[in-house]
Amino acid sequence: MKRIILGLGFVLISLNSIAQDIYKVEAMSSHDLNGTARYVGMGGAMNALGADLSTMSTNPAGIGMYRRNDAALTLSMTHQPNGGYFMDVNKNRASFDQAGIVIKTEVDGSSLKFMNFGFNYQKVKNFKNFIDLSNIPTYGLSQTRLMQNTAYQSGGFIEMEDAKGNPSDLIPPYTYLGYKTQMLDCQYDGSGKPYYDGTHADEYNYKRVQWGGIQVYDFNMAFNFDNQIYVGATFGYHDVNFHSGLRYEEYELQSGAVVNNYYNTNEESLKGFGYDFQAGVILRPILESPFRIGFAISTPTWYELTYNAFVSMDSPFNDPVTGATRTYSDGTVDNHDYKVRTPWKFNLSMATTIGKKLALDAELEYQDFSTSNVSYTDYDNYDPWSGTYGSQKDLGMREEIRNNMTSSITARVGAELNISSNWALRAGYNFVSTPFKKDAYLNQLADGPSYYYQVNTDYVNLGDINRFTCGIGYRNKNFYADVAYQYQRQQGEVTPFQTQFNDGAMIAAYPSLNLSGAVNSMLSEKVDLNRHNVMLTLGYKF
Repeated sequence: MKRIILGLGFVLISLNSIAQDIYKVEAMSSHDLNGTARYVGMGGAMNALGADLSTMSTNPAGIGMYRRNDAALTLSMTHQPNGGYFMDVNKNRASFDQAGIVIKTEVDGSSLKFMNFGFNYQKVKNFKNFIDLSNIPTYGLSQTRLMQNTAYQSGGFIEMEDAKGNPSDLIPPYTYLGYKTQMLDCQYDGSGKPYYDGTHADEYNYKRVQWGGIQVYDFNMAFNFDNQIYVGATFGYHDVNFHSGLRYEEYELQSGAVVNNYYNTNEESLKGFGYDFQAGVILRPILESPFRIGFAISTPTWYELTYNAFVSMDSPFNDPVTGATRTYSDGTVDNHDYKVRTPWKFNLSMATTIGKKLALDAELEYQDFSTSNVSYTDYDNYDPWSGTYGSQKDLGMREEIRNNMTSSITARVGAELNISSNWALRAGYNFVSTPFKKDAYLNQLADGPSYYYQVNTDYVNLGDINRFTCGIGYRNKNFYADVAYQYQRQQGEVTPFQTQFNDGAMIAAYPSLNLSGAVNSMLSEKVDLNRHNVMLTLGYKF
């Protein structure tokens, strides 16, 4: 390949894709610790104590404990210490996190005492995240080696374009862009077999930012039987608004100077909606005792999502067609739909109060991420009566979810101490185990439509989450105000790409590529994803 950096060549392509992977499934399935400041201040451990708006989406029976009407809203500020500024997103972000109301209805019945109705808006996921890696050694590896590997399928290298010059449906968009920008060079080995050769790199720079969130609108009905049994149900409507931007640079060094650099950028958006149901019960086994136990179950969330993306590549290599001495190519992904079904969720909680001074709550929550599913529109299955198409499970994605994801446990403990008739102090701890297996990765060679059209090669394996919370609250007869602080500690392992030379036939057929030493090679860097969160809730009981 000739390495001359003088001009710019331009090619515009349109990419047809269905873009989802195990990491987007995790993003749709996990929730932050968020809600009212009282709920967060106690580490989210209130599902047996109840009588808080945020319990509506975790144990709906908690709303049955209300004996007065309640309305509240919550504002917050999130800070990522190692964040930066990229694509108009910085390390600080303000957010409107919660607004809700409960209307109590006293019932003059022999057993049923209250029938309460609630509505609550809550941001259950804040996608704000920033990762910046600079001048990281590649040890000779290159993203183009992954392009080279994905260009080899079914026992040989495939054609990049069809007879009409359109991109092949059998390769990911980033591989086609690598071909169009001369990052992949078509050569021939000693036996005359064609292959696409990759390049060499010494260092890379990586910058990724995410923003947006998942907002849930909960509609609740709960019942109080004899002040001893509380039962509730919630319907949740989820609104998804996810955005991501990436810039990846890879280059060679000569005498310490950068030469032959290329850029890979993409922007992604994921929008859509989902819905789920929760049901819960809280029991006081002994009427004279304040001890209570709660159990709740959440159905999967059924999401219908639309994906859009823009991806581009800028290389230092000359274009043999146009004569340009630096080649640029880009493409777009427009309005591609798919569905995600998240795991079931189970919550077990216990709580008690000591006089009117101290309230304690502890609980466990379980969900098995390996049971998630992805499906897509089946355009071969059209129903003329309804005018709609059927859907089909993505079996390749199903296999990747099973191979790379596992169950996750959430443990919460919280305490509230009333230091006077008006003031209370709170503290909590919240632990969430990672849903990813130790060696999870983004498999670019998976057998399924989800992976044929990837616009990115990077992924982040998230570690366990430890959250430490505290808070203070003031209340009088009607008005109350709560403040909470949350410190979330989490590490992640970032991999910009992984060269998965796991096909023995390819290694044997192309000995000149010298692939044996590059089997499953990867570049990974540990990063801190810690963040601080401060929130304020203002409420009124009447």
